[in-house]
Amino acid sequence: MHSRATLWSLAVTGIAILLLVALPSVAPAQQQPPLTGVAFVLPTLDYDVVYLADFLDVTTGKLASSIPNFSGEIRPVPSNGQGNIFLRLRAYIKLQGDASPNLLVQAETKGFTLEAKPLIISSRDFAQGSEKIQVHSWSEDKTQRQRIEDYVARFPTAPVGTYTFVLEAYDQSTQQLIGSISKDINVRNASPEEVVVSLIDPQPGAVVATLLPTFSWSSPNSDVTLMVYEKLPVQRTPQEATAGIPHLNVDLSGVSTYTYPLSGARRLENGKTYVWFVRTKVKTNRGAVNRDSDLRVFRVQMGDERAQQLEQFLNTLGGNAAGTLATLESMGWIPRGEMTLDGKRLTMEDLNKLLNELNAKNVQLQVRVE
Repeated sequence: MHSRATLWSLAVTGIAILLLVALPSVAPAQQQPPLTGVAFVLPTLDYDVVYLADFLDVTTGKLASSIPNFSGEIRPVPSNGQGNIFLRLRAYIKLQGDASPNLLVQAETKGFTLEAKPLIISSRDFAQGSEKIQVHSWSEDKTQRQRIEDYVARFPTAPVGTYTFVLEAYDQSTQQLIGSISKDINVRNASPEEVVVSLIDPQPGAVVATLLPTFSWSSPNSDVTLMVYEKLPVQRTPQEATAGIPHLNVDLSGVSTYTYPLSGARRLENGKTYVWFVRTKVKTNRGAVNRDSDLRVFRVQMGDERAQQLEQFLNTLGGNAAGTLATLESMGWIPRGEMTLDGKRLTMEDLNKLLNELNAKNVQLQVRVE
């Protein structure tokens, strides 16, 4: 027989076993894997002109606390990794005439924990610190700072050159570099006014004997917009003409000549006057600035009505026929006589009617010019 104490012990053991079976199992907490690296994501800053006060506080020598569009992420590697790191930032300048980049400023943060998620960073973290990131040290090259101060005293924009930002992450315990990124800002112009678009042809007041003139210009920027307006007799200045609806408004890239198109724009007309100019945009950290060429006026004046009829007809045919009249005239050929179809004289009204019919149909024609 079991003693009373033994029976009590057995009962307690049985209750404990039942409780263990009934209670849900709790898995031990998983530890985050250690960091093996850090990845940076920073924007690409592409500007022709930079307003220096937006990037650098010259009075303190530190980065501005709110550089436009200068924010990014620090991402742990692996993505669920976690560890303690610190950051180092260096800024270099290489102005025109410099043989190599010169260190302008450098900063180092205190150590902090990079958790298993991306961390947003901005210039504020290195200028005055934040809740997560605190500045440990900051130093500057006094010679380079003086160069910038002297320039800023005269101009609001940064001098032409290359400005480089290098950001590095270090493991706090091992002091080993575990990630870095470098970004360049290539300042191409000291001010928007330096960007000048020059027109070449047609010359001011030119009289062109074609409905498809070729425009040419020079621009330091490859992306431009060519615009052509009709100048009405009641408009006293070319500026008044540009307040209307353009005959042609075309964006171009990488070219410096353009021939008036056969389609996709309002046709030029014989005897009328037009205004043309070319526009480019200067990219600054405060937005794009339009830089327009001078306005030029030209007049379309064909040799006679027959030449106008013939050119309009050939241009409408497209393909190899387009521009045929200009080619013939350059060889000394002058249109004479009348334009006929099947032996019947064509008036301007007849030609326009025919052209409208051709535009609505897919036809093939053979044209002979004598």
